[in-house]
Amino acid sequence: MRVHSNSAVSVCGVALAVGALLLPGLPSGPGMALARDRTLHVAAAADLMPVLPHLAKAFTKRSGTPVRISWGATGEEALAIRHHAPYDLFLAADAATPERLGREGFLQKSSLKTYAKGILVLWVSKKALSATKALPDTALLLQPGIRKFGLANPRLAPYGHAALSCLRKKGLWTKLRKKAVYGNSLAQVAWYLRTGTAPAGFLSESQAMGLAKGSAKGDFVALSPACAPYLAQEMGIVRRSKNVGAARSFEDYLMSAEAQEYLKEHGYH
Repeated sequence: MRVHSNSAVSVCGVALAVGALLLPGLPSGPGMALARDRTLHVAAAADLMPVLPHLAKAFTKRSGTPVRISWGATGEEALAIRHHAPYDLFLAADAATPERLGREGFLQKSSLKTYAKGILVLWVSKKALSATKALPDTALLLQPGIRKFGLANPRLAPYGHAALSCLRKKGLWTKLRKKAVYGNSLAQVAWYLRTGTAPAGFLSESQAMGLAKGSAKGDFVALSPACAPYLAQEMGIVRRSKNVGAARSFEDYLMSAEAQEYLKEHGYH
């Protein structure tokens, strides 16, 4: 689900949608139209929700360029770009999707860069861990006390695809598939875990670290690189962008030592 609003978090039923984040720097009054022209529109994978707002604010403070973020699963955002959504920059949760968009002419091939390597984790609630008296592990999902677990749609979300591959590699998928509760993105899976809709689920380490800072109680184990490879996450400038200079500057900032260190401190390899 993709939402374009100024709300930080919007929950409807079992779906979580995080709206576009309009960062400081936008004036009001007659200058608003000009400010909108300067705004950098970024389509970002949901695993970046705990980290990208901070980095975008830092970029805005340095450059004076406002940043607006649209969150969604990588597959959803790719579809939007194919339908000419007005984005300037795409931050995916994998490398295959941006490279495919580059070949198709939707992203500038020369702009494709790996900005992070994501880590797949399994998060399990404290209640489930206490009942089983075990540490988090994929085999724990076989326990009858864990009736469901969250999984991002493998067709849309690279982390969901990585989780499915991990379970298949361990020979667990056939036994567990009926327990899977799918979310359109990692944001929805995180909501399942936060609300107790599911006692366990697969997330990025950045999302799991963010979850641990909130009211959700639990623990997680990293599955990358042993069960699933690190997810090489690429970004690329949208070919139809009218704000290429700002998009290139933001790419440069995300590749800077400062931004890379922040990413490594918050759940990326």
